This record gives sequence, structure tokens and C-alpha cells, in this order.
Amino acid sequence: MRLALTALCLTSIAAVAPATAAEIDARPPDKLSLSGNRSNFRDSDADGGGGALSYLHYFTPNAIGGAGVDHTFVEDTKLTYGSLRGAWGRGEASSRFNVLAEAYYGEGDDVGRKFDYRVGVLGISQALTSKLSVQLETKQFEIDTTDGNLPKLGLTYVWTPRFVTNVSYAKSVSGNLGTELTSGRADYYGKYINWLAGGSTGTANPAVLVPLPGVIVPPTHSTQGFLGIGKTFKRGELQLLGDYLKVSDSEKITVTLTFTAFLGSRGQ
Repeated sequence: MRLALTALCLTSIAAVAPATAAEIDARPPDKLSLSGNRSNFRDSDADGGGGALSYLHYFTPNAIGGAGVDHTFVEDTKLTYGSLRGAWGRGEASSRFNVLAEAYYGEGDDVGRKFDYRVGVLGISQALTSKLSVQLETKQFEIDTTDGNLPKLGLTYVWTPRFVTNVSYAKSVSGNLGTELTSGRADYYGKYINWLAGGSTGTANPAVLVPLPGVIVPPTHSTQGFLGIGKTFKRGELQLLGDYLKVSDSEKITVTLTFTAFLGSRGQ
């Protein structure tokens, strides 16, 4: 799920164009997002949920920064963490270069046992043509007993201004992550309704997919699929997202509702 939300953030960054001298303030409006989710494990009576609040500010059309807080739980296991993110880009659409950094830090409680949650992300994106761009990302995990680095290589192709696809491949190179995932995603920005769909398959440590205690386990086959629908209004956007995740013999379905408010009147 959060991988899906991170991809949305990268897409919005790539879409920002440089300001021209004729524009007084070319910055898009800031964004304040509030989301809630509910999860159900199909092979047991366990359930979970959570909520998140985040804020994204455009310092310039090419530089953004944001912060957020997230709380999630599964039965009696709870996790709360904060996040900071920033991105900077330059160049025209056919040669645009972006740098993205994110940091997540928090603490969880696994039925009375405390555990740390720390994740760092550093990524770059380079447009090869006006339609094709390549992304390289490295993600460092330190979650309870799980740690390691997960590099990812991705390609994004803009078929039309309304239709964008992305494919990526990630494989861990250190620690006990034991992860190798191939992912795909498609976004359609319609006149009235927006759609997104995608998924991933491969082997992974559960801590990479679910932000809860990282118990050391052998690499496990995982399959993930998601489908979302959204509606953009003049002053905000509403999105409903369904996510299916299967790790070994465990299946989880999560439904997330997110509202994003556009703050200020810049760029309108």
C-alpha cells in the first residue's frame, strides 16, 4: 500500500514543470492528506487498520517538502511513526532530473515488547525522452530484527497525458531481507474519474511488505495486487484503494480511503 502511495508521490514530482518569467507564482497548491484503512486476514479472525496524516509543500515549482504521521495495528500489535520527505528537480520534460529522499522513524509495541521502526529512501529519476524515464532507488530497512538494503530499478512510460505505466525490479543486497520483487503499475487520469492498478510478485521478508515487527523468516513467496479509483475536484481529491496481499499461506485484504485537500490558489 505504501509502495503504491510512494509511486503516486514520484509521479506528481515528475509532472511539475519549470516556471516561466510570465508566471507570478507557478507553484501548485500545497496538499493536506488524511487517510484511513481497514485490513482483514482471510485465514484467521485477525484484523487491523490505521490512519495517516501528511502535508506536502511546494517551496518552488521544482522543490517540495513534506511531513506526516502514521499509525497502524494488527490485533494487539501497534506501530506509530513519523515521516519526512523532500524532492528537487530540474530540466525540461525530455531531460528532467529528480532527486527524492524520505525518512521514516517510529516505535511499535508487540504485545508489551517495544521495537524500533526506521526506514530511509534515496532515489533519482532521469527522463530519457519526453515519454520515457528511468528511476533508481535504494531503501534501507531497520525494523525490529529485520535489516538490510533493497535497491530498485524502474522504468516509466507516458503513453498519453492521461495514461502512464511503470515497471520495476528490486532485489536486496544485504542483511536478512531475502527479497526479490518484480512490480508493475498503470495510472489513467480520466476527465471525470481516475484509475490505478498494479501488483508485484516474488519473494520477500514480511517486514518489507507490512510495517510491523520484522521476525526473521526464510524468504517467502508473495503476491500483491491493488486497484484504485479516484475523483478530482477543484479543491481536493478523493481516492478509494483496495489491496490484496498473499505471503506464503496468509492472505490480507486492505481497503484505504484518502482525501487530499488542495491548499491555496497557486497554479489555478
